[in-house]
Formats: sequence, C-alpha cells, structure tokens
Amino acid sequence: LYIDRHAADEIIEHCAIMAKKGLEALGFLVGDLYIWKGERYSVVHEIVTGELESTAVSVKFRRDEFENLFDKLDEIEYDYVLIGWYHSHPGYTSFMSSIDMDTQSRMFNREFHVALVIDPINLEFKAFRISNGKCIEVPYAVFEE
Repeated sequence: LYIDRHAADEIIEHCAIMAKKGLEALGFLVGDLYIWKGERYSVVHEIVTGELESTAVSVKFRRDEFENLFDKLDEIEYDYVLIGWYHSHPGYTSFMSSIDMDTQSRMFNREFHVALVIDPINLEFKAFRISNGKCIEVPYAVFEE
C-alpha cells in the first residue's frame, strides 16, 4: 500500500480537526491498482469525505450526504478504484474494533481493500485488511509525487 503525501496530510488533518471536537473522522480512500513484477499493489491518490454523524466512539456518513459523496467521486478525472476507507480512534490507539472488522468484511471485502485507522492523539497510523476472516496489519509507505 502506497499513500500519496497530500492524501496522507488530508487524512491526518481531518482526523486532528475532528479529534479536537472529541469526534471520530471517516472518509474513502481513492486511487488505483498497479502490477509490478507480478505483484499487485494499491496507491491512494486522494480522499473523499463529507458530513458525518460522529461521536467519540462511532462515525458514519449522514444519510443525506451520499449524493454529495457520489458527486465528489464523479468529479475525479481518472478511472479510480475505491481502495478502502479511513477512520479515527482519537485517544484509543489504532486498531480494528469488531464493528470495524464487520464493516471491512461487508463493504470492503476485496483482497486490495484496506482500512486506515488513525489515532491523532497518540500519533498512530495503521493499515489493515481482512484475509480469510482474519484482520491483518498491512505495511504502507507515504510517498511524494
């Protein structure tokens, strides 16, 4: 997994702003899939987020926000892939809760789908995927174009 520096900065900023309010953040990871020497890898080029229903321990997009989210996705000028999602656990460390694992299994169940979990208080940033029903931490690198 590779994450563009600009996208990583946007994720961290969004999570930090929400953490100052005592709330979780949420968004989609948008990018593309590539193959190099027979190995597939994902690159996150940007994020898409919107208005949230958020508490200190839960977050979801507002029901009336999906049209706006789809409009933002439609504005992307390349044939993107939804790489996964990000959300924050402010002050609770970066881990996949049982609800997170259920979300990942139901909504982001392709081999390349990832979940980024950010704790902006403890400065943790981890990536996970579900493989054979198990949650696996995924190595990642942030790069600059």
